[in-house]
Amino acid sequence: MRYEKLIELIEEFTELEWFEDEDHSGVQVHCSREEIDRVLVCLELNDEVIAEAVAKQADMIITHHPLLFHPVNSITPDTPVGRYLLQLIASGIDVYSSHLAFDAAPRGNSIYLAELLRLRDVAVPEEWDEQVPDDGEESGGFRFGGRMDDAHCYARRASFFGDHIEVRDVINDEDTEFEYDMDEVGSIGYLPVPMDFREFCTYVERRLDLPKNYIRCVDGGRDKLEKIAFCTGAGGEFIYRAVREHCDAYITGDLKLHEAQYAKAMGLTVIDAGHYGTEKIFTENFAAQLREAVEEEGGQLAVMEAESVTNPYTL
Repeated sequence: MRYEKLIELIEEFTELEWFEDEDHSGVQVHCSREEIDRVLVCLELNDEVIAEAVAKQADMIITHHPLLFHPVNSITPDTPVGRYLLQLIASGIDVYSSHLAFDAAPRGNSIYLAELLRLRDVAVPEEWDEQVPDDGEESGGFRFGGRMDDAHCYARRASFFGDHIEVRDVINDEDTEFEYDMDEVGSIGYLPVPMDFREFCTYVERRLDLPKNYIRCVDGGRDKLEKIAFCTGAGGEFIYRAVREHCDAYITGDLKLHEAQYAKAMGLTVIDAGHYGTEKIFTENFAAQLREAVEEEGGQLAVMEAESVTNPYTL
């Protein structure tokens, strides 16, 4: 597949335009290769991933976390970033990263997490329904479609039942702003059935395919949990918004000590499933969507999912 066409396909199912000024999504390394035959998809780069890409003769690596997240003043083998860049360029391997652009994409990390957890009544963007009229309301980086009348804007909500998805209209107004607004990467949904604290923790571990006792949990003291806020990656700062919207629990990663203390004091149950634990889903999700886009285009491209472990923590 032509390099330019591949980039175009990727950016058709992500939301790059919303984050161009505040993120580092996009082309990270381009070795002037005009044709891309094989790509390797992974959460982030390390030595093992690069070695795997070389062994599998990948022309490009597609990551979630950008390699070039901060300015680089020099490229030497003395730093991880410098070493990775030298290996990539020497091997002629391109790198493309889809960070916040995929977190908030119509079928990106946030929605995929909701799907894995089989949540109900989750806000979804306009792209989920081709029949949405053009008068949808701009909100949180997405135009939530649906008809409007003199009093209300109607937004799309999705409920996930395994392979079955139901989408319906709901009233979006000022009193339910966050409930119907993805606000870049976060959203709200409802568990398939109310659960107590221990049931909820076990359910999240199982649905996200995490090792037993991998997650850290803050018990907010509620008997039953049903209304859930969630944000993949690092979203500890959103605990206050979850409380404001009367959520029973919040799922995210990289929760800081004081955020955990405040959550407990406010009666909010929190599951810190880790940055890796909530975003390792990127690989399978992005790879599946890229294969679908290539097939619809009638192109030829081998899309491989990295087998190398990028979790830096030893369990």
